[in-house]
Amino acid sequence: MNVLQKITSITEFNLYLDKEYEDLNKKSESWYPIMYYNENINVASKNYMTIGINPSLTDEAKLIINDILEIEQFNVEVDGKGVDRHNKFNNKRKNIITKLIAYQNKLKFSLGSQKFQIQYFKTLHQFFKSIGKNFESDVFHYDFCQLRNTDSGDIKQWLKQKDNYNLLCKHFDMISKFINPEYIFIFNATLLEILMENDFFDRKKNNTKSKKHFDFYNDFMDDDGICHRRTLKFIIANQLSGGATSRVYRANLVANVKRLLSL
Repeated sequence: MNVLQKITSITEFNLYLDKEYEDLNKKSESWYPIMYYNENINVASKNYMTIGINPSLTDEAKLIINDILEIEQFNVEVDGKGVDRHNKFNNKRKNIITKLIAYQNKLKFSLGSQKFQIQYFKTLHQFFKSIGKNFESDVFHYDFCQLRNTDSGDIKQWLKQKDNYNLLCKHFDMISKFINPEYIFIFNATLLEILMENDFFDRKKNNTKSKKHFDFYNDFMDDDGICHRRTLKFIIANQLSGGATSRVYRANLVANVKRLLSL
């Protein structure tokens, strides 16, 4: 693995991820390119970060990515041709990454587009609008793992391998140091469970509650409900959409975040 400890641009970070994931995303018939980040953003405007667990790989995404890679006769039901994808990617790496980033931007920022924007990002737009911020201009969205996979169970098991987890923590520390956000938001219960159980956040001293204890998560929160990792501050919650998150819950979350941002 590379020994780079500090990045000076998103372009440098993308190159670094490429090297780091060589052994994690080996060429196979199920191979897909990892997640890459927009190299043309205004980093100075990104006062906040959001963190997802990993980029999804829906059937629609498979079709679009195979089209970007110019894979002929791709059958989404079979989902082979990973070796062809890998070879095509390496032959036109820079051009393909540019197209992948453009596609990912449509997923995140194409408001009102039924074809592109997914519910997860639509809800993030609504949340940040509710607290007086703009998701596209004010927020840098980062996935803790760059492997494309829609099965959260698979990713959860993969992340529980200590070497994988530690490597991704290193990547996160690198990008968060570069972005330097005021707050980081995590709205993903699966990711939070993994992070909590691996002491990702600073923990209150002399507390020995078990991981199954009712208020185990409170061991990692200050009196304002903020989690800390060194100098970074985190606001955590369930996914903003779905049955686990009621309108009352979201209203309370918005009110508390507005209060925190005004301090």
